[in-house]
Parts: sequence; C-alpha cells; structure tokens
Amino acid sequence: MVVEDEAIVAESIASKLRKFGYDVAGPVPTGEEAVKLAGEVRPDVVLMDIHLAGTIDGIDAAGSISGSYRIPVIFLTAYADDQTLERAKEAKPFGYLIKPFRERDLHATIRMAQERSRLEAELEAANHELDSFSYSVSHDLRAPLIAIDGFSRILEESYMSYLPADGQDCLQRIRQAATNMDKLVNDFLRLSRVTRASLVMETVDISIMATEALENLSHEHPDRSVRWTVVPGLVAVGDKGLLLIAVQNLISNAWKYTGKRSEGSIEVGGTMRGRGLTFYVKDNGAGFPPEKANLLFVPLQRLHSQEEFPGNGIGLATVQRIVFRHGGKIWAEGVPDSGATFWITLPELG
Repeated sequence: MVVEDEAIVAESIASKLRKFGYDVAGPVPTGEEAVKLAGEVRPDVVLMDIHLAGTIDGIDAAGSISGSYRIPVIFLTAYADDQTLERAKEAKPFGYLIKPFRERDLHATIRMAQERSRLEAELEAANHELDSFSYSVSHDLRAPLIAIDGFSRILEESYMSYLPADGQDCLQRIRQAATNMDKLVNDFLRLSRVTRASLVMETVDISIMATEALENLSHEHPDRSVRWTVVPGLVAVGDKGLLLIAVQNLISNAWKYTGKRSEGSIEVGGTMRGRGLTFYVKDNGAGFPPEKANLLFVPLQRLHSQEEFPGNGIGLATVQRIVFRHGGKIWAEGVPDSGATFWITLPELG
C-alpha cells in the first residue's frame, strides 16, 4: 500500500512496485485514509510518506497501523533531520528510505521488511506456545509437589518420633528436594517471563538499587562480615522492574560466593557515557576458572557444587536475558579463590 500526497510521486512509486510484481493498494494522500484502507485490505507492507495532507502525518498514521494491525511500515521521505528521525523511531518502522531512492533499494527494503515480519510472526506464535507450556509446567508440576510437601509435612509433624534416625533423614531429604524443585520451577517461569516481557523504558538509578539490595542482605544476615561500596550516580535508561531483577541477582550472587570469607568484599562501580552506562559488580569470593566464563550464563550450569554454594544455575542466565533485551552486553572475569567481576554495558537509549 502506498501513502503519498503528491500524485505524480505516488504513481511513480506504484509503477515501480508493479514492475517488480507487487499488487498495489492505493495510493492514498492522507494519514486518515491510510489507516482506514490498511484496516480494510490488510496489505503486506505500507510505504508511507511522512508529510501528508490531512490532520495526522505519516508517523502518527504508521503508529496506528502497526499498533492496530501489526503491518510493517517503511517510510519514504525527503526528511532526515534528527527531530524527524527521533519521532519516526517511535513508530518502529521496518525501513527508512530517503527520496530520491533507487528502484533496487526500494525492492530490497520491501523484501527485508516482509522477511522480518514473517520471522516476528513466527516468534510471536512460538511465544504463545511457550505461554501454554509455562502454564502447563506451573500447574502440572506444582500439583504433585504440593502433595509431596503436604504429606511429608504431616509425616514430620505427626510421626517423626516414630521413625528411626535414617528414616528421619530420608523424610527431611524428601521435603528439601520438594522445596528445591518448587524453586526451580519458579525460576524457570521467571526466566521465561523475562524473555517475553514488554519493556517500559525510564530512567533507572542502578546505584540506589544496588545499595538497597546490599542493605537488605546485611539485615538478613547480621552474622556475616561484608564490606561493601557502591559508587553513586550510576544511571541507565531501561525497564525498572527487569533491571531490578538483574541487579538483585548480581548482588545476591556476590553475597553468596563471598560466604566462606572471614570478611567479604563487594564493590559496585562504573562509568557513564552519555546516557549509556557500563557498571560492574566485583567480589573477593570463590571466583572461577577464566576458561569457563562462557558457562556462567547457561541455564542449570554450575561451576561449584551444591554443597559448597546452593543454587540452581538460573540467576545469571536471567541476568543475561535481561541485558540482551536492553541491547546491552554482559561478561565476567574471575580467578579461582580470588573473586569475580561481572560487567554490564547498557547502551544509550532514547
């Protein structure tokens, strides 16, 4: 579908499209007509001028079309100033071509937009299936776990004194295994939600998040001696809820792996670059072999035994997913028995 308020230009674009074998809806000259026609014919792609006749421009029309009908929009415009580009980004276009453009560039951009739209549709369908699977896991696994936990609690409360020592040990192992499995199910569901959650972007103070997480852990474990510092003013642009999960996981990880130190040390620092942020969480804990750093972010992979440091290997995988959702990077540096440092870069976001 072509949306262009200059008749000669509109017909020129339409003729180019027909030459490549496309069926063309329109052209229409206004944003209002574009929204109406898109709802009626549901085209595969909309080619949209930005400055149009009518009361809404191409950017507003594109936002309505992509939001209501999930149709990819490509902007064809003579304008490339920063203000126009920033507004155009909000409509999440599949392409942005500056007039005049070559026929082959137009054809290639349309093909790429169609392929991206197809892949996004497949991803959405897969996510719906994952939702159903997550519900099934949540319901079908939790039901027997609740039963195991409930009946084993009855045994513990009513018949523990009748059991020999090895029987009591077996019962406690059953209860602990049920608790661990329930936590694992919860963590997997959380990992799934993190991957698919919509991002609500805002300014987030990482320093405050880290400080609150460390204060809470200090109150929860008054027997621990941990010296910690947080550099103030580490601010990023991102989803507050997801970044809070990431920071809490990193801080909890550092707290756990300094558990065998007579005095633990945790440091949170970083640098600002424009509105982008690179920050780190450093500890003097158990560390890890540098050649195994790539395994840290793989779900269920653990570099230490359960007896040394309890856990299920989901926390760092969750952090990585959150960072990737923000277009950022995460990596780790460590030395066995000398601590670890986790680095995160969050890009400048508008």
